[in-house]
Amino acid sequence: MAELPTLVLLHGLGANRHVWDGVTRIMEAAGGTVYAPDIRGHGEAVWRVPYTFGAMAADVAEALRREYGERPFAVVGHSMGGAVALALASGWFGPPPVGAATVGVKLRWSDDELARMPDLAARPPRLFDDRAGAVDWFLKLSGLFGVIDADDERIAAAVTAGVTSDSDSPGRWRTAQDPATIGVGPPDMSGLLPAAKCTVAMAIGEHDPLVAPDHHADLAAVAATNAHAADVTEPHVFDGLGHNAMVENPQRVVDWLATLPGFADVL
Repeated sequence: MAELPTLVLLHGLGANRHVWDGVTRIMEAAGGTVYAPDIRGHGEAVWRVPYTFGAMAADVAEALRREYGERPFAVVGHSMGGAVALALASGWFGPPPVGAATVGVKLRWSDDELARMPDLAARPPRLFDDRAGAVDWFLKLSGLFGVIDADDERIAAAVTAGVTSDSDSPGRWRTAQDPATIGVGPPDMSGLLPAAKCTVAMAIGEHDPLVAPDHHADLAAVAATNAHAADVTEPHVFDGLGHNAMVENPQRVVDWLATLPGFADVL
């Protein structure tokens, strides 16, 4: 009997695997198998350059082979993790997933944003005199500040994994993220979407400040080159939710995934 696919959940820039805890609980309660790693430079993962979508995808592919062998998988990634999911969908790092999905991938970048990235990536970690300051900074970096309270149970594990005392500065705190990860930059959608070897679906939150439905029209030319990516110009919109839809309402995200090609056996 063929093994059911593993559901791979990939977090965004500044976050860690625990932003997917709500989805993981729902899936595991239903008997599913979930793999949600910390991507390099985040959470408990090592700080290791280069910070590229390809290197991150290679890490995930290697871990999947080690943990699950040739077992098939479906992958969904949030923000930066969405680009890593698309890299995995290319098949460049091993067998492609049976389905790929993204949530909240930023598609438009200003010249100012791009120009500031090298400087931001070169800065040392920001230090704080107390844990509360580091927690607020973690919430800002992960897009959760002002959306969910720091003491909200939904993000308790993410906050715990997201901040740490600084070993070089006793009594001071920082986030667990390597600032150099900012240098990963914007995803090359013109290369990723044409390379996809499985159906790709994309979604955004209605109130996501980083991406809007009309931004997806920018993908029309590259989507036309690959039937697997034909629907990415019309993203699913999670009404009433923001950038971290999977944290705000994990059941809504699970329900959406259940409608996608390749995810039926997972969900």
